[in-house]
Amino acid sequence: MTPIDPQQAKDDVLARLADTGPNHLHCSQAMVRFTLLVLGYDPDLTTIGRYLGGGVAGMGEACGAITGAALSLGIRDHHLPGGAPDLEPATSEDLQGLVRRFTDQFGARRCRDLTGFDMSVPEGFEAFQQSDAPERCGMYIGWMCDQLLPVLAGSDAMPGGDNEAHSGEANPV
Repeated sequence: MTPIDPQQAKDDVLARLADTGPNHLHCSQAMVRFTLLVLGYDPDLTTIGRYLGGGVAGMGEACGAITGAALSLGIRDHHLPGGAPDLEPATSEDLQGLVRRFTDQFGARRCRDLTGFDMSVPEGFEAFQQSDAPERCGMYIGWMCDQLLPVLAGSDAMPGGDNEAHSGEANPV
């Protein structure tokens, strides 16, 4: 598959996040799909994020924007020669920075704290769907797509990527 423009990938995942039909993705899947599209990998692999939705199986723990970003970096590394173990220390620092900035930006990193809903029970999930929380989730995903892109580009995994871009801090694009 050919890599697509990051803005097109972001638009695609935000549309699928908002979709209430069969094309719907939750936050972790959206981040994984973003990465797969940008790097030109099979978007059918989006299913690897399936059980991380709602803060891991609806339990309200880590936000899917964060868990999906972590999965995304693993996908990137998997496709690099030898799994790119030399990138692990710097990538871990980058991911820690993303999590810190996410928490600073949005005030929390747990899904339940960010949405205000217990999605582990049907009435909580229904209340979530009827609220403005899904729109906020789109904001979290959009922000994380912008922040993750420079980290993904910090390797030769992206067209035009180089290791000099891998600085220990992701910057918005």
